[in-house]
Amino acid sequence: MMARRIFLYLFVFSISVFGILLLAFHYSSSAEQGSYLELKDIEQGFESGKCRSCHPAIWREWQRSMHAKAWSDPIYQEAASTVVDRQKSCDPCHAPEPVLITGIGNMPKLRAKGHQSGVSCLTCHVDVNGGMHGPSMNVDAMFHANVTNEAHTKAIELCGTCHGQSTVPEHNQVSSFKRSQAAGEGKNCATCHMPKVKRMQSTLSYERIAGRRHTWIASRSGKMLEGAADLMLEKRDGKAVIGVKNKSGHVLPGEGLRTIILDVKILNSLGHIEYHEQVKHSMMLGADQTDNRFQPDELRQFIFDLKPNRSIRVRLLYCLLPTTPESEWITMAEILE
Repeated sequence: MMARRIFLYLFVFSISVFGILLLAFHYSSSAEQGSYLELKDIEQGFESGKCRSCHPAIWREWQRSMHAKAWSDPIYQEAASTVVDRQKSCDPCHAPEPVLITGIGNMPKLRAKGHQSGVSCLTCHVDVNGGMHGPSMNVDAMFHANVTNEAHTKAIELCGTCHGQSTVPEHNQVSSFKRSQAAGEGKNCATCHMPKVKRMQSTLSYERIAGRRHTWIASRSGKMLEGAADLMLEKRDGKAVIGVKNKSGHVLPGEGLRTIILDVKILNSLGHIEYHEQVKHSMMLGADQTDNRFQPDELRQFIFDLKPNRSIRVRLLYCLLPTTPESEWITMAEILE
């Protein structure tokens, strides 16, 4: 009887040790792959709301961003509808497969489903093994592996995957940014478009930590447009000298379908308009495809005759699409003297 009990104890102990070794091997293999779950699990997790439930603050930021609306935005759909090969040159950047899989810098590929999510969390962060890449983190994830990636710290090349394609020059902001003073100072795309913020990184966080806001504010932000250029006016020797200084860090306007309008009105002593001119700056100016946008850090001057006892009203206006009515142009800056 005693021998049978000893045998039974040894058998149970052996099974327990084997189970522990098996589990250790399983987790070791997962660690070597760089993920706790596979890519398909992460994709299902996004669709079922796990990104939202674990990262509520970041999710709210993304949800309000133009990245989230990259596909559904009516302005995009209107513009893309006029492009013959939109599935090749437009749609891949508005509902892309993860760029860490298709390759940073390579033209993205249009994903087969889930277009309404636009540029989502997975677009920039997930790799082929399901690991989530980003800057250095101090919170361990329970759902996925965290992978520190320098591409998310410097951001330029990562952003350039969609905003720096030479084959789509209308939306290539990165090549001009690299020639800017901002780039020389060590700044990158995130410096302006992803401002620093302190918040809970996830539901596992115990305190607010430094990060960057996932809103990608740009031309839909009035505050961003106000800071994109300086408007100056000087009267001398019967002339009005107007200066426009590009402060955006890249070509202005940044996209080919956008237009910057210098609106100049000269008024007589009664306040009536005596002279009116609009000088437009864009990439798409008609059949000749002339590009007269403001280059990074460029100061451009415009000179108008100004008779005595005349006042001048100068406005810098922003137009989203060639079809946008003048009543909807956005005022970036204004001077009346």
